[in-house]
Amino acid sequence: MPILLFKLISQLLLTAVCCKCIVKKLIILLLSTRLIEKKVQYQLMCYLGLPDVDYITPMCSQVVYEGLVDDIFRIKCGSVEFGPEVTSSDRSVKILLNSQDKVFGEIRNEHFSNVFSFLSQKARNLQSQYDKRRGMDIKQMKTFVSQELKGLKQEHRMLSLHIGACESIMKKKTKQDFQELLKTEHSLLEGFDIRECINLIEEHINRQVSPIESLRLLCLLSLTENGLIAKDYRSLKTQYLQSYGSEHLLTFSNLKRAGLLTEQTPTEALTAVESRVGKLVTDKAVGKLTDAFSSLAKKSHFRGISKKLGLIPRVDGDYDLKTPRDMAYVFSGAYIPLSCKIMEHVLVRKSWAGLEEVMRLLNNIEFSGKYLFCAVKFHVCKSFLIYFTFSFIYRTAHGEEFFSGLI
Repeated sequence: MPILLFKLISQLLLTAVCCKCIVKKLIILLLSTRLIEKKVQYQLMCYLGLPDVDYITPMCSQVVYEGLVDDIFRIKCGSVEFGPEVTSSDRSVKILLNSQDKVFGEIRNEHFSNVFSFLSQKARNLQSQYDKRRGMDIKQMKTFVSQELKGLKQEHRMLSLHIGACESIMKKKTKQDFQELLKTEHSLLEGFDIRECINLIEEHINRQVSPIESLRLLCLLSLTENGLIAKDYRSLKTQYLQSYGSEHLLTFSNLKRAGLLTEQTPTEALTAVESRVGKLVTDKAVGKLTDAFSSLAKKSHFRGISKKLGLIPRVDGDYDLKTPRDMAYVFSGAYIPLSCKIMEHVLVRKSWAGLEEVMRLLNNIEFSGKYLFCAVKFHVCKSFLIYFTFSFIYRTAHGEEFFSGLI
């Protein structure tokens, strides 16, 4: 199970009535471990995350090193396979991505813009450690070879692989106009220049940059705007099918059923107004007014949630990615992951109080809670377990890891 944090928490919170039994079993399992034998009192909180709580975050491009490695090379069961373009040889190499890889351990949570400078400094440090063997006597050389040389060679090997991975990521992201993609995503999240964003999405589709990236942009547009205007939905769907193939009709059907890419349906009141206006003006003008009415038909739930929780940071000047002040760094300072912000709220206030409006906007998700702890009266160990029932998302993980360092 993906344990992302084990930090300060005081009570068990259960989300989604149908999943309570899962959480209870997890708590019982944790409290029945050998740690109980050490007579430690536990106060444990468990959060079980469901996919429909935060659909926005998976639709945003990853800019943290580990996330980009997953996007380009696919991390499977904690390991990744680097091909010849990374190894600079005719064979592939499969490595484990864990704390034993010292280089990866230091850059996994870093914004990609900081990684190259770190790797450059790391290379200089390794070279200086190699150079210190000069002038050693026989005894010192023996100690160096037996205790340090093997570790330095392994670290040098991993450094070379991660530099190659960074170069490969840069080539692929540059080819995809990554900066333009990020700019579009940030505008959608902030609710600015939506018409310009739609034009950029159309260009992205027609240039056939990437079918997956195009779908993610369409879903992000739909989720942030509570669905697409009927005319835009039909136009974008047609262009996508023409660019990537009619077999994606089923894809659109599945996305619509999941609520990820939907079409707005104006209210009956607005429809009545439109029909009256239609008798007074030309068909062309009616079309423009219909679009305007449709855009007002639904207020975006995401906008309300974003304003309530402060998901869009307000900063003067450029966001400092080297020393970030909040979890927004995982999206270049543009957006704090919703699920991470909810957890921050609970940690600070130690309850769901104040989140009632957010829960209503999140399809009336219900929460219940009760205290669970071991009744042995020794020192207290407070822990926090986050358990996601859907695919592991590195965007969310890095945000939670950043916050864990603050509590």
